[in-house]
Amino acid sequence: MADEDPRPDERPRPQYGELAPPGWVWKPPEDVDRLDTARPNPAADDDEAVRPPEPAAPVYRPSSHPSEPPTAVPGPTPPPRWNLTFTILLIAFGFFGMSYSVLILQAFPTSMQVLHSTQGLGDYSPAPVVGTLITVGTLTMTGLWAVSTGLAVWQLVRRRMSFYIPLAAGVIALVALFVFLAVILSTDPALIDFYSGVMPASPAPTAPATP
Repeated sequence: MADEDPRPDERPRPQYGELAPPGWVWKPPEDVDRLDTARPNPAADDDEAVRPPEPAAPVYRPSSHPSEPPTAVPGPTPPPRWNLTFTILLIAFGFFGMSYSVLILQAFPTSMQVLHSTQGLGDYSPAPVVGTLITVGTLTMTGLWAVSTGLAVWQLVRRRMSFYIPLAAGVIALVALFVFLAVILSTDPALIDFYSGVMPASPAPTAPATP
């Protein structure tokens, strides 16, 4: 029996819901759009393994007022150019002043002897403490200049104002010099009595008159 070609079905196809019973309406399930998070996603796990870690967000310090944005703190301003020149000049001037002060202290016993001779006060006999005062005064003058110079250079390296350091050291050294000289003078009772009017100066010897 030969195979015969089936005849095509020429009947019209039923439309959507045409064969449904009367009154039936199709509604989609409520969880049709919900993602199933219970099942692991292998593709997402692979992406997280390959993805590099995100950099941490910068932390900004909040300002005192909520409406004000955080502002950057300005750095220290460099000193003016004249600060270097003025500091070097003051250091050099302080060196000469320190040297002159040390010479005055070292030659002070000789100056006292000349003063005794010119005022007729006899020979000058320095007290034992005079040598100690001269030594301490010399170390004080030298130490003030050395310390002030070191601090001034350190400030120059840090790019800070430094001229006031040798200037203040010079004022302190001048005051200290007068203090040491006054203390040394106070150890000479003959000179104190002379300037106090207690002991008059003896007249200087004069040559006898020739007939």
